Amino acid sequence: MRVNVYDEEITKRIEILKKTKRGKEYTGVRFYLELPVTDPKATPTSVRGPFLGDGGDDCTAAVTFWTTGDPAEFLRTALAEIERSKG
Repeated sequence: MRVNVYDEEITKRIEILKKTKRGKEYTGVRFYLELPVTDPKATPTSVRGPFLGDGGDDCTAAVTFWTTGDPAEFLRTALAEIERSKG
């Protein structure tokens, strides 16, 4: 599976989650996304924000990376690859 996230969808809203499944501890790093929408009543007309469903549930789109390891190591590896690509 491939997931593409574009600049206009990226937010600085990140959440760390924990869960246990089948005796294993998982840590999730969730990156929330917001897609700009047009609201002719707003100024400016393009607005963004979380999508709150019924009962206040946050149904905002997000991408979550789950690991049984250290999520910081996963992210450090990604950052190192970004630095290498700058050449």
